[in-house]
Amino acid sequence: MEDLYSSKNLLQMMDGNFSEVRELALMLFDLGPQMIDEIESAIENEQWNKAGDVSHKLKSTLKLWSMKSIVPFALYIEENGAKSQNIEDIKENFKNLKIGFQKILDKMKSEFS
Repeated sequence: MEDLYSSKNLLQMMDGNFSEVRELALMLFDLGPQMIDEIESAIENEQWNKAGDVSHKLKSTLKLWSMKSIVPFALYIEENGAKSQNIEDIKENFKNLKIGFQKILDKMKSEFS
């Protein structure tokens, strides 16, 4: 089974400084849910471009943490939100993104909190 996330890339970027990686994790615990809420609000208000823009920003963070299981959901919202297409699929991808992200954060909190 593939890991839900990995801090290896960040640890390497931070020259092995775990406390800096921990600080990034703590920021993610704060900002990540805000971004999920922002995407959810954009979808509810049918602001597809905004949903795509915020998903793009979130996707970059997900990639840094190697959250490979949920990156495709963010990518789908990003690409289809920008084109205002496949609306029902955007909503479904968002549900999967939100559930998966929360699951990963819960696991990360046990390591970094």
